[in-house]
Amino acid sequence: MTLLFNRIRQARRGAEMSQSELAAAVGVARSAVAQWERKDGAKPTTDNMGKIAMATAVSFEWLATGRGGRWLGGDAETPAMLLNFYAQCGLEERLLVAFRSLRSPEQLPLVDFVEAMTDRA
Repeated sequence: MTLLFNRIRQARRGAEMSQSELAAAVGVARSAVAQWERKDGAKPTTDNMGKIAMATAVSFEWLATGRGGRWLGGDAETPAMLLNFYAQCGLEERLLVAFRSLRSPEQLPLVDFVEAMTDRA
């Protein structure tokens, strides 16, 4: 079984994210991610572990313990329910699945756009 610092690194690399991109997705400094990926480094909080799992599309159980399946949904589309979001309709689920398939830098402009649209309503 791999150690936590290795699972965090594997999750980040598997999601093709830099430490800076993961830090932005989680809402921490890049140095925090660097610490999490060090053998003798700091451990992320449970809240941050959940954010890491969401940002990298890995199972929280796998990230936290090394047990269970690593990737959410495998190669198939990931239903919104597995992403810890509860879509209220099929259209909302499609939106969440598409959004989660984007890398963090690609997500921000979409969030800004949708928020701008809701400000006008």
